[in-house]
Formats: sequence, C-alpha cells, structure tokens
Amino acid sequence: MSFVGLFGQNETSKETKDCTIQGVLDGVYKGTKVYLVEEEEINGASKVIDSCDVKDNRYTFVVKNVTVPRMYFVKSGDPNCLSPITPVWVEPGDVKVRAKSEFFVNCTVTGTANNEIFSAYNAEMKHFVDSMLRSANIDRLLNRNQSQADQERNFKARTAQHNNRSLCLQEELVRRYYDQAIAPFMIFWEMKANVTLDQLKELRAVVSPSLNEHPYTKQLDEYIRLAEFKVGSDMPDFELPDKDGKSFKLSSLRGKYVLVDFWASWCGPCMREMPNVVKLYKECKGKNFEIVGVSLDQKRDAWLNAVEKNKMKWIQVSDLKSWATAPVKLCNVSAVPYTVLVDPDGKVIALDLRGEELIKKIKEVLKK
Repeated sequence: MSFVGLFGQNETSKETKDCTIQGVLDGVYKGTKVYLVEEEEINGASKVIDSCDVKDNRYTFVVKNVTVPRMYFVKSGDPNCLSPITPVWVEPGDVKVRAKSEFFVNCTVTGTANNEIFSAYNAEMKHFVDSMLRSANIDRLLNRNQSQADQERNFKARTAQHNNRSLCLQEELVRRYYDQAIAPFMIFWEMKANVTLDQLKELRAVVSPSLNEHPYTKQLDEYIRLAEFKVGSDMPDFELPDKDGKSFKLSSLRGKYVLVDFWASWCGPCMREMPNVVKLYKECKGKNFEIVGVSLDQKRDAWLNAVEKNKMKWIQVSDLKSWATAPVKLCNVSAVPYTVLVDPDGKVIALDLRGEELIKKIKEVLKK
C-alpha cells in the first residue's frame, strides 16, 4: 500500500482553532462516560483533561484553541473494557471516531490530516499482521511433519520480513508527510528502537523545519542527543525519593562502583532477572560497591511489595512516574530490565549487563 496523497504539503497553521471529536460506540456500552486523556509527551505521564456523558452510544468533545496537532486518547468509562484507549489526533477540524464498546483500540478515526494518515498506517499494519498469520497457517497445513528447528527458522524469517515491511512503511510515511506532526511522532514512537543512530539522524533531517518547535520534534531531538549516551560517557546525576520518602542523590556514592538497575514490578523479565541481582549484592556488598534500583512503577504498593518479596536490600528509589522519571531519560532507557555500571569517577563502564555476565563483570572490576 502506498499512502494516498490526500493532503497537501502545507506548513502547520499557526491559527488557534477548535477541534471537535464526535464519537460513536458500536455494541452495548456499559459505562456512562468517556474521558479525554492528554500525555505530557510521547509515552509520558498522562492526565484526564475532560469527560463527557455517553448518550445513545454517542459522545462529543470540543478542545478549544488547538495550536499544534498532538496525540490524545479517548478512554472508556467501563472498568471491564478489554482495551479502553482510542488514540486520536487533536488538531483543528472535525474528527469522527468509531469504536467497539468493548474494544476501544480497534477503531476508525477520520476527518483531519493526521488522523487520516494514522488510520491508513494502522490499516496497512493490520494487513501485514494478517498476511503473516495466514502465511504461518499455510506453512502448518503444507508441512505438518516439519521439525521444530524448521518451524523456528520459518517463524524468524516471517518476523524479519514483517519488521522490514513495517519499517519501510514507516519511512514512507515520514518522507511523504514530512511537514505533518505525525512525522516526528512516527520516528519517535515506532522507529527509534529499530534503526541505527545515523539512520535516526537521517530521518530527523527529513522533518520539515516548520516543525522544529513542535513538542514531538523537540522530544525526538532530545532522544537523539541522549542516544549518544554510551560506555565512556559521564553518568548524569539524579535525585529521587527512596522507599522511606527521603531524597537520594546518585552523586552521594561517588568513589564507589555503582550499578544502576532499572526495573519494574510489572516487568516479567525484570522479576526473572532479580535473583541474579540478589546474588550479586550478597557476594559483592561492602566491597566498594553499591546498587541503586530505579523502579518504573506507578503504584507505590506494587513497588514496595516487590522489593520486600524479592529481598532487594539495596538502595531503592522511585518517583512513581514510570517512563517519565528523570534517570530513564538521562540514561536513554527504552526497555527494562536495564543496567548501567558506573566507576568511582562517575564514568559509565558497562551497559545492559545481565545474569552471570553481570556478576562476572562486577567481580572483575572490583579486583582491580
């Protein structure tokens, strides 16, 4: 699929205009309201900014004086909704939203440029996934006696093909709609983890200068700046509350080897890795070495219960802001678990070590 050129390449209007969102819910809606949710930044902290009664399965939001297009979310008021979020671009104009009452994310959003582009992208991505699943089913039908090794090889090949097709589609979107807010959004939201830093800089250069002051472009620029955080970089200082509510500053440990461990109670791989970190701390505690656990939890009880249950007796800090917490950004953390090993002078000497490799590396440096 090639994106249909429905929209001219015009600079984003600087006029302040209203955005009207008219929604229709199919099926039986078990809530009474829907909510409009705003994120501070892409994948950042969110807050409800408006609510609306649902009458006859319809609702309307009006957002006044929209200055730049941004992604918002319509959230279900039904606590049992299977997927309660509908992504909507809020930009000047009339936006039409149609979703299933029990599955908000599976929706159609039309009416304005970025919503039309995003809907076309989602439709093509669904086609990719459907094609891959059909291919897998055909393989199973034609090769019923296929070995496990062959099945795994074919699965990897299909996954690689899907990832390549997706990346090509995303790049096409960015290059075609370089002057729309969806361009920096797509680079940051979908592409940044799947391309090299040089490729990321090349994609950033495609974005129109008219979007240089857009918050999504600024977020992308900051990400690129931080992406050069690597072994040999100075570890940035940060200050967060510990589990007792007292302020902890990383620089207070200067002079020691420090492992900064990013984790969350909701992260399965983090919990599976935690016994290795516990083992490491038991074996290396008191040898000019300390661990600082930075939790990406949003709920204090979940954070503290996981600390106690897993016997995580080293320093634990969190401001309960999840991905928006300062050290996550400073260390360019895009997934957890993630570790940063810092030497006594504050230099980063290793990144993303796990398991026995982590224990071996720290024992090695402590012997020096």
